[in-house]
Amino acid sequence: MSESNLLELPFAAPPPPERGRVVVSDAFDLLRSLAPESVDLVVTDPPYESLQIHRARGTTTRLTTNWFTTVPNERLPELLREVYRVLRSDRHFYLFCDEVTADIIKQQQGIGAARLVNGARKCASGFVYWKEIVWAKTTLDGARIRGGTGYHYRAASERILFFEKGKRALSDLGIPDVLMAARAGVPGPAVKPGAVVRTLIAQSTSPEELVVDPFCGSGVTGVEARGLHRRFLLGDIDLAYLDPSLAELAPRDAIVARAAAVVAEPVDPPELEALADGSASADELDAARACGWLDADGATAVLDKLLEMRPIEREAALRRALRTEAPRPREPDRLRAWRAWALSGRRRP
Repeated sequence: MSESNLLELPFAAPPPPERGRVVVSDAFDLLRSLAPESVDLVVTDPPYESLQIHRARGTTTRLTTNWFTTVPNERLPELLREVYRVLRSDRHFYLFCDEVTADIIKQQQGIGAARLVNGARKCASGFVYWKEIVWAKTTLDGARIRGGTGYHYRAASERILFFEKGKRALSDLGIPDVLMAARAGVPGPAVKPGAVVRTLIAQSTSPEELVVDPFCGSGVTGVEARGLHRRFLLGDIDLAYLDPSLAELAPRDAIVARAAAVVAEPVDPPELEALADGSASADELDAARACGWLDADGATAVLDKLLEMRPIEREAALRRALRTEAPRPREPDRLRAWRAWALSGRRRP
């Protein structure tokens, strides 16, 4: 065709699709906002109700930090229905949970002993359920399994329920159903290791397909999806623990890890009582004044509020404050080191 025969369109070419997006949203509202059969994979880890059991027994501290609101068991069928609705045909859904929640979901979905010819089992939501994949939690060097919550044979693993809509072959049929990886070394509630999430995404999607995580937490699903050249949509009601590399994708008014630009060796903040009574070092007092915890009259309302919290709640709030506040120009080196600590996974002694 000659150039003279080419049409000159009166409008610009459509923009390329978004590579990634992060929103502040209730998970159920986010899923309801999506068109039917518009998503290629859902990978998520809802804050399941059974964590309350461990809290009551004293076998976990994860809920004492007020990090998140748990999803009642009675809403789990709604979650599966919405995920099924938004997934395209021949797609997968991975749900992280513990043993108790896995049993509840199976009961709710009518998953019993009867199996289809291919070994899968039908679900009330429309999915077929294949099996539990196990994330075995190892030490950082991967040399041994590391025990966690519980009293008898302490839990050293989490379940990943594997659902399918239609039929889609996995990318690598040689991957085992036990995925070994250390806990993620970043702060935040229930952060999943990138290696495990990366495996799930690689197994069930192709480049440019859309991955959704409606309970995104730290955003590890987005980090791994981007690394594998997949598009992604993340949502959560609180983005304070979002991976700093995703902060630019969040809404401008969202509270996210604005301290992403901090480059310093992590240093633990002192006990807050030492800041309040002035017994901390000069560098520490200078840093506390720079971030608004101290003024000419002593402790500010911000520091007083932190001091009123229980120790385990205080650490979470302290990390949140240091992560989400945008660094100021010419901050003291000690304050920059505190921000680096807040971004790291290192625990206070």
